[in-house]
Amino acid sequence: MGPSPDPDRELVQKARDGDRSAFNQLILKYRNRVMGIATRMIGDQTEAEDLAQDVFVKVFHGLEDFQGDALFSTWLYRITTNSCLNQRKKRSLRTRMHESLEAAELILPTSSSNPHTLLERKELKVCVEKAIQALPREQRMVLVLRDIEWLSYEEIADCLALELGTVRSRLHRARLEVQERIKAVFSVGEKRVAESWIAER
Repeated sequence: MGPSPDPDRELVQKARDGDRSAFNQLILKYRNRVMGIATRMIGDQTEAEDLAQDVFVKVFHGLEDFQGDALFSTWLYRITTNSCLNQRKKRSLRTRMHESLEAAELILPTSSSNPHTLLERKELKVCVEKAIQALPREQRMVLVLRDIEWLSYEEIADCLALELGTVRSRLHRARLEVQERIKAVFSVGEKRVAESWIAER
């Protein structure tokens, strides 16, 4: 079975031919994904916004060199992750946590109005964020792309130039590390909630 056709092929071709409207459609389609990856990899929303703009500038200027050997989305995510790595090298290791981690919203119920439950939910969310930021860079990248941005294993392998087995092993270690950090902070009941979330990913 051959590779899946690129759903963005027509828009990419139009953009390469100078159609700004087509390129704007690509930006609208992928801006949130690029922002999500950037925010969680570098830990600062303001920097992530600037980086996302730079990514699309690079994409615009690089369209002529894009040969379609990979999906446009995979190529875009590769540029994004490389830009994030370069950004992290330019600044100190101190990062500020971004407040919105959509995946952590699943950990505790959103319908409860109990102040104690809401406080626990907020604390657990922050704990998950900190645990992800504390991961080694290689593990954090794989975890963000798989469990938060929902890329397939194959897309991650292409994006990071890794073997599938390496992607799976890094993801496994990352999930275990996040789980252990949560266990060290929260009570038995809260651990079970967090563990069940991690086990479902």
